[in-house]
Amino acid sequence: MSYPVTIIVASTPRPTLAIGKSLTNDMPWPRIPSEMSYFSRVTRRVPTSPPNSGSKYTNAVIMGRKTWDSLPTKYKPLAGRVNVVVSRSASSTTSAFGELWVENIEEGVRLLKQKLTTSSSSISSGEGTSLTGEKEGTLALHKIFIIGGSQIYKLAMELPKTSDAFPTRILHSTILTPDYAAEEGVDVFFPPIDETQWTKGDLDQLVEVTGEKRETVEGLREDNGVTFEFGVWERKL
Repeated sequence: MSYPVTIIVASTPRPTLAIGKSLTNDMPWPRIPSEMSYFSRVTRRVPTSPPNSGSKYTNAVIMGRKTWDSLPTKYKPLAGRVNVVVSRSASSTTSAFGELWVENIEEGVRLLKQKLTTSSSSISSGEGTSLTGEKEGTLALHKIFIIGGSQIYKLAMELPKTSDAFPTRILHSTILTPDYAAEEGVDVFFPPIDETQWTKGDLDQLVEVTGEKRETVEGLREDNGVTFEFGVWERKL
């Protein structure tokens, strides 16, 4: 059984695709509440469980250790999602918040398949639920999101088509103005998006794959002094 693997990222426009500053392990732009809320809704949104099924659906987020470390303690783990952390020292790391530690992205996907049952694409859309207190086997995996940082994005983009972790979609929030790529200290970037391998989706596709209302993701958005837009790229298979 294959699971949809989606990369979700915010960056400056192509071709620069700047996403951060290594010195501070942070993004170049200020907090954008509406973009952060979009990220939370989309990565938590799951189908409604069928009656008397005895299970509920959940998504998983896969991230690198630096991304995990950058999360404030009060937000660990990211609620309503299975948290998977990729680290070369995973075998010697003890879970403190219920997160899963793995040595690479593909191991993470394999572990999710082992621990969670199978989701069905025919069930109507619903909202995600908290994982607190859930027993293994009562959760069904729906989607997998790769949420950074730069090295994890790079490794994901380089995975072969034969890999179970092969990403087929990029949800891309483009930070348009100000020009944060030109700021001092910006030195972390998302890999190039090759248009021979990826196709830019339209608004209808974005609404379909995210479950968002059209008016929530349409056109240019402004929040906290930042202009940005939501978009989607689909892999040419």
